[in-house]
Amino acid sequence: MHKLTFVVLCLALMATGALAQTTDLMFSEYIEGSGNNIALEIYNGTEDAINLGDYTIERYANGSTTPVSIVLNAVDLAAGTVYIIANPSADAGLLAVADQTDSEINFSGNDALVLKFGGSTVIDSFGRVGEDPDNYWSCDDGTTANHTLRRLSSICEGDTTVDDVFDPCDEWAFAPIDVFSGLGSHISDCGAVGNEFTSWGQLKAAYR
Repeated sequence: MHKLTFVVLCLALMATGALAQTTDLMFSEYIEGSGNNIALEIYNGTEDAINLGDYTIERYANGSTTPVSIVLNAVDLAAGTVYIIANPSADAGLLAVADQTDSEINFSGNDALVLKFGGSTVIDSFGRVGEDPDNYWSCDDGTTANHTLRRLSSICEGDTTVDDVFDPCDEWAFAPIDVFSGLGSHISDCGAVGNEFTSWGQLKAAYR
């Protein structure tokens, strides 16, 4: 590639934000299955290990605006890996891959979920806080009840607006009930934050 072409391309990517980045944790899989087969997977798409002790999951049942909080274990989640929290009465196959169990992981298809840092900063959300959609949120591909949902690989940051309209097809792919085969890893098209070209000096260094 000619030097001028490379420089112009990189500057264009910087200007348009075409180089994706993952800035924090986010929900990567949601399981609302039969019985107590209920779980969430959290993905660390940054370039650093993150201690989960500063994070909580809030569950808002049936349109409530008052949550139940679930504290995550204070362990380091390595870059590019996931953490699975499940209901303790789930099937053995689900419990075998769980990193943590909590009886408050008992949501149904009409409960909103929020991932927070430090008890106040919203990192990601699922559903719409304050709305009771009857039994579930739905779109052309399925519903948030009796399904496994996996975050699309193109999603590079969490939904930090907890009360916006929720269309699960916008950011999630659907799998049938009680499908756990995707748990344990997440495919992401997003580069880690540290892989971004953020300055002219980095552009020159990369070209050299």
